[in-house]
Amino acid sequence: MRQWVLTTTVASALGALLLAASAGAATPQQIYRDLADNGRLDRTYSRADLDKALNNPSLPAYARPERVGRRPQTRPVPAVAPRASVDDGRSLPFSGLDAALFGVVGGPLLLLGAGMRRLAHRTPELR
Repeated sequence: MRQWVLTTTVASALGALLLAASAGAATPQQIYRDLADNGRLDRTYSRADLDKALNNPSLPAYARPERVGRRPQTRPVPAVAPRASVDDGRSLPFSGLDAALFGVVGGPLLLLGAGMRRLAHRTPELR
C-alpha cells in the first residue's frame, strides 16, 4: 500500500510540473492582445513564445516582423525645385459664359425643332 501511495504522489507531482510549465507559456492570442492594446509588449515573453506567435502561417505576410535590419528610407532631394505654372495671360478662365451662350442659342433652336416635328406629324383632318 505504501508503494502505491508513493507512486501516486510522484506521478501527481510530475503531472503538476508539466501542467505548470505549459501554463507559463503564452498563447499567440495573449501576445497579440498585449501588443494591440498600446503597440508594445508589456509582459516578458520567451523567445519560443514570440517565434510561435509571429511565425504563424495565418498571420499575413505584411504583419510579420522582418529579421533583416533596414535602413530608413529617404527621399532624394530634387536638383531644381518645381516652380508654380505661370499664366501667360493669353487665355481666359472658365466663367460659365459658354454654358449660358449654349442655353440662350440652343434652347430656342430645340423648341423650334420640336414644334416643327409636331407640326409635320400632325394628321390631316378629313372634311
